[in-house]
Amino acid sequence: MPHRDSPPLSTDRLQSIWLDLNARFFDGRLPPIQIVWSRRLTASSGMFVSRVGPRARTEHGTDARSERRAIRLSLPLLQSLSVRTSYAEQEVVSTIAHEMIHQWQFDLLKRRPDHGLDFLRKMTEMNRSGLVGVTIYHSLRKEVQALSRYAWRCRQCGRIYQRHRRSIQPQRHRCGQCRGPLQELAYVQ
Repeated sequence: MPHRDSPPLSTDRLQSIWLDLNARFFDGRLPPIQIVWSRRLTASSGMFVSRVGPRARTEHGTDARSERRAIRLSLPLLQSLSVRTSYAEQEVVSTIAHEMIHQWQFDLLKRRPDHGLDFLRKMTEMNRSGLVGVTIYHSLRKEVQALSRYAWRCRQCGRIYQRHRRSIQPQRHRCGQCRGPLQELAYVQ
């Protein structure tokens, strides 16, 4: 069984998955990208990040994007699945595939990544070709909620709202179900 702080898959295995998916679904055209485990990413299982726009160039006309982008994978969320190793690897593969579609939009289509028609077409192509589980949203709702640090309860109906950040302000926000006032619960560690 993996150590509590060790990632479910090694960096070499992540790169191997990326290379395979790049060859199968993108004709090997995606430029190399760093895939990293993130301890801070807790609201989603993965994220494509870039510090420059899709058409960025350096002052000498060379491509500035390759050094400034990465795929981040959530260590807390995906590590919680490592007890069921085959499921964990499947979830990692589908997360990498999802983020690679965003990379494709950014690097090859020269667009800001989104979940629009291009994304849906590529996702459908991948799923029909035998890659199971590429979706717009991950299926880790329970794991995400377990990592939520803040919570509010409606004083009227009792509905609980959980968030990763202190984004609900009881003086401004109301319950979405009954419009009742919200009360912040004790900080969850």
